[in-house]
Amino acid sequence: MGNGISFAVTESELQRQIAGERMELRVDPRGKADAIMIIVVGVLYMINFLSILYLMWNRRYPPLKAKNPVLMALLMAVFLVWYVSDLQINGHLPLANTPLANCKAFGLWMRILIGVCGMLSLIALRAYGLYRVFVLNRPYHSLALYLPFAIYLVCIIAYGIAIQSLDSSKTTHYIPELDICDINSGLKISMFVLMWISLYIVMFAHWMIRNIKSSFNESREMVVTCSILFAVLIYETVINYARPMYPLNVSLRIVTTVLNHFATNSLWWTIMAVPMYKSIFQRQRYLNQWIFKLRMDGLQKEYEVDSDEIPTNHHRSLLMTSTTGNKDGGEFYPIDNCIYENNVVVSRRNPHASLSQSSESPLFTNGGSAYDQARRVQHTGDAIRDRLPPRNQSISPKLTPQLYTPISFPEDPVMVRVKPGAAQRGNSNHYDANDRYLI
Repeated sequence: MGNGISFAVTESELQRQIAGERMELRVDPRGKADAIMIIVVGVLYMINFLSILYLMWNRRYPPLKAKNPVLMALLMAVFLVWYVSDLQINGHLPLANTPLANCKAFGLWMRILIGVCGMLSLIALRAYGLYRVFVLNRPYHSLALYLPFAIYLVCIIAYGIAIQSLDSSKTTHYIPELDICDINSGLKISMFVLMWISLYIVMFAHWMIRNIKSSFNESREMVVTCSILFAVLIYETVINYARPMYPLNVSLRIVTTVLNHFATNSLWWTIMAVPMYKSIFQRQRYLNQWIFKLRMDGLQKEYEVDSDEIPTNHHRSLLMTSTTGNKDGGEFYPIDNCIYENNVVVSRRNPHASLSQSSESPLFTNGGSAYDQARRVQHTGDAIRDRLPPRNQSISPKLTPQLYTPISFPEDPVMVRVKPGAAQRGNSNHYDANDRYLI
């Protein structure tokens, strides 16, 4: 039989049709439709390759770094391996006298274990990493993060070795007359059981991170991802049992391959489309918005933002409030890295905590700004020392003015919207106007 992609029906394809008639099977020859599909999906993966190059080049840009560029690049590589194996197992390419006739290598190892199970394991690993950081409050890069992934990897490798050791007649084998691979029903059952178990692990991992902070919350992406994976696996299960010889039908094999890789690429771009688009066309504005949201969630410590990426703010101790979720959970975080060194948090649960503010702090109390109070304390202290009596004289105790003024928050604080001044307006363009309040 001839080999290679052709837009016309070759002699080898006519021989396949004759062999199919003897077996009472209808065989649609490979030709123009298969070649067009291979080219279109190939162009799509070429675009994806360029996107991966851009992603890796900008992997230190914080909003992209938060998406784990290395893992997303591995995910795209797994999609590509799956696509090559689909061309073989779905009957788009001639197999005779080529390495493609090795059905176990392409149908089992590349398509199922590396393609489907590899994709599901990487998605689950990404979700589990977010769970460790934002639910368990543990470091992302650690042995405990990769241990479940390693256990799963050992299990699927053991499964693959066990199938590889069995005779081809009991697993999957090449049919020369039809130039396709046939999969034994027992192997097919075990493969779908493995894939469905892997999908349930992914769905459980995403369910566990449904309530993480908004900076890294991906509830929309989570729902889309699980829906796409569930739909694809449902289709694959139905088509493999309802029409086990679907690779002989040109419409079914093209629909199956296109659906698989439209779904996987949609999954990848659902996660990466917005950050990649904004990193190209709204780079600084998107960075400022992302850092602002990060600080509003109090996640500067968990996610270290490079100091060169932080926009300059004349008010280093600007106090912002976040009351997302629990109405009693409003807390004030000075936008300064030192907040994580002294753990100063003023909230309704800790209303009398002392706040040390810089001379440019916008925080005001009944006695004026903290800077003005400090000046008055210094002058008052000098005057008191000038009037101190000799050591042998006793004086009545006097209260020494304090630099820190306790601040109490009422049960129902009143939020008054204010208009920012000129000094603030230049560095607040990325803030939402509805979020600027002063108590």
